[in-house]
Amino acid sequence: MISFFSGLFKLALFAIILVFAVYNFEMVTLRFANVYEFNLPLAVVLFFFFVLGLVLGSTISWLGKVNIKKRQ
Repeated sequence: MISFFSGLFKLALFAIILVFAVYNFEMVTLRFANVYEFNLPLAVVLFFFFVLGLVLGSTISWLGKVNIKKRQ
């Protein structure tokens, strides 16, 4: 029963994210130091920074665990 509600929650979350991405597909301009300029859809930019946050957070967490194991 819990797995059913977990799957239902994941499906609802996916649907919300999908609707958000479809309605926010306008082009945005990213500039870096007035040298580089990228025109990308807003949903792509948000997804990129979300994945970047996951990678950085996971790496920092992993490094913290490695450091704790070395101390023991």
